[in-house]
Amino acid sequence: MANITRGERTVQLFALLISNPSKSYTINDLMAALEIPEKERRNVQRDMNFLASINGGAYIRVSGDRRAFLYKSAIKSADNLLFPNFENTMLHFVFLQRIANMYPAASETVTDLLEKIQKSLPASEKKSVEQLADDLNTRILFAGTPPTFEEDSSEKLKTILRAIHERRKISVSSVSDTGNKPHMRIPLMVIIYQNEIYIGCESQTHPGDTYTLKFRRIKSVELTKETFQDNPKTLEKLRKRIQLGSAIFGPQDPKAEDIEIVFRGDAQYYLEEKPFQRSMKVKKMQNGQLLVTMKALNDELLFRWVLGYADSAEVIKPISLRNKLREFSYFLESTYRKSPWQ
Repeated sequence: MANITRGERTVQLFALLISNPSKSYTINDLMAALEIPEKERRNVQRDMNFLASINGGAYIRVSGDRRAFLYKSAIKSADNLLFPNFENTMLHFVFLQRIANMYPAASETVTDLLEKIQKSLPASEKKSVEQLADDLNTRILFAGTPPTFEEDSSEKLKTILRAIHERRKISVSSVSDTGNKPHMRIPLMVIIYQNEIYIGCESQTHPGDTYTLKFRRIKSVELTKETFQDNPKTLEKLRKRIQLGSAIFGPQDPKAEDIEIVFRGDAQYYLEEKPFQRSMKVKKMQNGQLLVTMKALNDELLFRWVLGYADSAEVIKPISLRNKLREFSYFLESTYRKSPWQ
């Protein structure tokens, strides 16, 4: 099996169990069924612990002891995989559908699961889900691993998805230095980046420019009666910024550069579980170190990502990023060379 991210692997494990509700699987069985290499065993164990903990074990049941844990679907049939309320069913349905499109290796099993979910819905809800999924499928973009939903987020996210679907502006109050005063926003897309949800918006004062709102900082959101018209050029511009990693921090017209970074060998699992972006490739060199290459924006986001690996990473190129890190090291040395009490 080709190298996959944690998000892809977790989706495959979940889909396998739910699609075979009468079977129990050990870790060995799961790895064999999905052709997961032995070096990924610890990652698979962590994935299964996560899946078994969702909603207190409502979806995946675990039995046995540490020597031979058995995992099984906690529901009798995928036909009964319904979430607590219709709003959550719609959200999970759309996100699962998007995941199936993003991860071809899991597409067949996830698609089968989605068909069973859809058949189980009442006619009125089924039609609503179909309409929502058709419209929003191109407005939910993954730039990293899928997020973990908090229960109290479903209403806010539902409102935002509805606003995107109906092309209506929203009034948003969020945590900021200037207070919680509501502001009018034009929501275009939902962006998934490094386990966080962002809302991609178009600027009202500079039409054509885009920016993002961090979902967890949104305190309240209300649907307004004011509508907006889609601009295909603006949507494409936002997609490009997302692809190059500049939607969160970065210029309106990003230009990607060739990135090369050498990491210590023990950083491999962290890099594979949380890639900086989807174009990132990890190659093990003869000396045991890892060569990471990608086409990305040389911006503050990349700078902070490299800093997060401390002495485990050395930037080879671009030279400008290497120089920026060297200058930052001078600041660290001068700041921490002396005692704070001197």
